[in-house]
Amino acid sequence: MKRKSIFYTIALCSVLSIFTACEDLFDVTSSSVQYEGSHELNSSSDSLYSVIGILSKVQTIADRTVLFGELRGDLVDENVNTEKDLREIINHNVGSDNKYYNYSDYYAVINNCNYFLAKVDTTVLVSNQKVLLREYAVVKAIRAWTYLQMTLIYKSVPFITEPILTVVDAEKDYPYYTFEDMCDYFIADLLPYIDTEYPNYGEINKIDAKKMFFPIRLLLADMYLWKQDYAKAYQYYAEYMYKESLGTLSTGAYVTSFNATTGNIMGVAISTSTSENITVIPMSESKLNGTVTNLNNIFSSTDVNEGKRPVSPSYAWKENAEKQDYAYEQNTTTIRHLACGDLRAFRDYGWEKWYDGSYSPSHSLTEDPYKVDVESKYLVNSKYSSNYNLPIYTVSNVYLRMAETLNRMGEVEKAFSILKNGVSSINIIDGEVTLVNSTAENTSYAGIHARGTGAAFKNDEYLLPNYDDFVPSSVEPTEVYYLVNDTRYDASSGVVGDTIVYSTTYHSTDEGTYGMHEYMEWRTPDRKKDKESPDTLIITRYPKNYLVDKVEELIVDESALETAFEGNRFYDLMRVALRRNDPTYLADKVAHRKGGAHARNEVLFDRLSNPDNWFINRN
Repeated sequence: MKRKSIFYTIALCSVLSIFTACEDLFDVTSSSVQYEGSHELNSSSDSLYSVIGILSKVQTIADRTVLFGELRGDLVDENVNTEKDLREIINHNVGSDNKYYNYSDYYAVINNCNYFLAKVDTTVLVSNQKVLLREYAVVKAIRAWTYLQMTLIYKSVPFITEPILTVVDAEKDYPYYTFEDMCDYFIADLLPYIDTEYPNYGEINKIDAKKMFFPIRLLLADMYLWKQDYAKAYQYYAEYMYKESLGTLSTGAYVTSFNATTGNIMGVAISTSTSENITVIPMSESKLNGTVTNLNNIFSSTDVNEGKRPVSPSYAWKENAEKQDYAYEQNTTTIRHLACGDLRAFRDYGWEKWYDGSYSPSHSLTEDPYKVDVESKYLVNSKYSSNYNLPIYTVSNVYLRMAETLNRMGEVEKAFSILKNGVSSINIIDGEVTLVNSTAENTSYAGIHARGTGAAFKNDEYLLPNYDDFVPSSVEPTEVYYLVNDTRYDASSGVVGDTIVYSTTYHSTDEGTYGMHEYMEWRTPDRKKDKESPDTLIITRYPKNYLVDKVEELIVDESALETAFEGNRFYDLMRVALRRNDPTYLADKVAHRKGGAHARNEVLFDRLSNPDNWFINRN
């Protein structure tokens, strides 16, 4: 369908939908159909029906938003059952006849938003409050999120901020905006409403309606993250989590019983937190009631697809899960390290009862550590098997993006601490953010890594990387000096500095000569101690970017473990490739989705080494 044809359809149909009956998931009824020019939005009931109508349109783009964000990445793969349209997305060669190619449903959302924003009367006062301003902010956020998703998929799209209501409107030449253009526009567009309180509709179909909205602070943080303005991104992520009192809440897979003799897991349980979801797209449970998700039938073996799921978890995903070290506290003094890998693989693809009544292998793992057989026909993706709420923002993905920003700000230890120790609370005083950690055994704020690896904060195997692991042998240290009783000397024993204070792991000096975040000082007393002077440590200073890149890899791996199959993966890889100015970073990850036992897909690698091929070409 040509672009103008899409806009003709929008002009004729879509703008009517926000005022028609919403007899679906939201269970809100209205018998009237309103036409442009006949209705001004100047009452709370008008705004309620309108916002719920717009949210019902968001349902229509939910599945493809997840698919474009996940299928183009490295955590899924095709199989013999993969249908043509999905195969094209996985292989980055989408044709114009692909059923997911069209962006008309995205513009249906946008046009309804534009209509609402043009018609709503934000001056209406109730108890001296501009009550409709709340919905105005909600709809601005929905429009921004929708446009950002479109440009991540299609690279550049026509940018329209007024409702298309006539054929004349549809025939106008609209400018094309890229993702960067959208960020610049919507940062300015949303900032004035950052503290506007969202409406409280209570529960709609057993869901807190606020969880259907897109928080403006998180949208702003995301856009600043993409723009590589890490300080602002961090500030907005932290402010949101502070205002909502959200720490790194626990939701994951855990050992329920353990054979201390063999070291094997006897049982696994999955824990969840009702506070984990921040924003979801709620889908209907039945087609009779509205738009349903088809993701379960794409990611899982089901009755509908007769066990022939069209998309499989990749071997790259499996290998990442299985290389993780699971730390199990056998008693108060002993940590056991199990070979089961990260148990979020169990959470994501647990075994289920098959349609013919038979069962897959037992959950009771009495002999062998848990491993995922990605070829098994019994695998069911638990994120979609019984969940009709598609996650957009969760506590885990917000904290992982916070770790991203901290790491790129040079706060490597803080970034790593989010993974290992977690955050119990956030304090903000005079604009300064403090992440509060605790070593107490409290799973309500265990680190993100602990969600599938047990007692991560007690795991001595899970540490900040040693420089020997990430500094190439060809790289010379920037400086080597001695430290004797906290006094610094150069290699010739000449004093070059005063007494300094340092941590047991590393110390970023604040001396102007070196800069706060330019270098790392790495101390390993048991390996670097001067043999002739027991109180002397030899300090080797290396460029800090090596550690930043290494911790970034840990964050990328953690995101794959925690948010797999939710539609984030391709964009996580894209952000890293862009900030490193290295498109082959993304290309190599995706081309290796079949795992280490298979050669890299060179055709796919070459294709994705050109960033223009990261997108679905709609121009």
